[in-house]
Amino acid sequence: MKKPSVILLGSKPGAVAALAVLIKREWCVEYVVVSPEYESYWVEKPSLREFALTRNVKVLSSQSDIPEDAKVDFVISYMYRSLVVLNTLNMAERGAINFHAGPLPEFGGWAFYNIAVLERVKEYGCTCHYMDEGFDTGPLLKVEKFTVDIELETSFSLERKAQLKMITLFLEFCDMAERGEELPLIPQEAGAMRYMHREEFERLKEIPLDADAEEIDRHARAFWYPPYLCAFMNINGNKIEIIPEIAKKEVAMKLHSNDLTELLDTIEIDLVLLGKADE
Repeated sequence: MKKPSVILLGSKPGAVAALAVLIKREWCVEYVVVSPEYESYWVEKPSLREFALTRNVKVLSSQSDIPEDAKVDFVISYMYRSLVVLNTLNMAERGAINFHAGPLPEFGGWAFYNIAVLERVKEYGCTCHYMDEGFDTGPLLKVEKFTVDIELETSFSLERKAQLKMITLFLEFCDMAERGEELPLIPQEAGAMRYMHREEFERLKEIPLDADAEEIDRHARAFWYPPYLCAFMNINGNKIEIIPEIAKKEVAMKLHSNDLTELLDTIEIDLVLLGKADE
């Protein structure tokens, strides 16, 4: 059976992984559209643009650059940071699909990781859904959920878990698409839909001055995602960022992960070669 054709719009390492999947499975990737502002110094390379170019895939910086007569089986948005416009959606003959790193309908828009921590959820997830003219409002194809101990999570750690689940969900979608199956189409429950705008998200970062220790820690965990602005307290007009205790431990483990290795490399000693001590 002929492999599907696709236009992929995306950003972040997740979109690079998605493109790698499509190339490995020999899908016909007609165009890759990259989020223009997402070329950050702290993101592991290659970027989506760089990887696509090494595979001779046509890279575009805007949806308006896609030829108006383009037709593909699927238009796929994977962590794309702008609304996919109607003209682009209409290029898909089998479906325009978005991969969203939060469970819909309750976690649409911005701040899905952050709100999950603030609201002490017991489960989280990611979503594959059809796109329409709104943000995160189209019918669901599949929602993948998993349990979490939210008191041990930051927005950063929750994102890592959601991204791992989402790429496996992407593989499931590819399997269904290649088999030519009729894909699930489940309307979102209107009463459960919620969308967080960026302005609301930014306001949530400020911790009230009268907050107790539990509330301060929860806000700090909810907005721990370096290098972005952390949760903060406004003291005499100054934003004092609050770092959660659990994040300090994670950073310490990363920073000190090679302490012994570096020392042994310097003195050219391999512990394995020393063998075991006499019993």
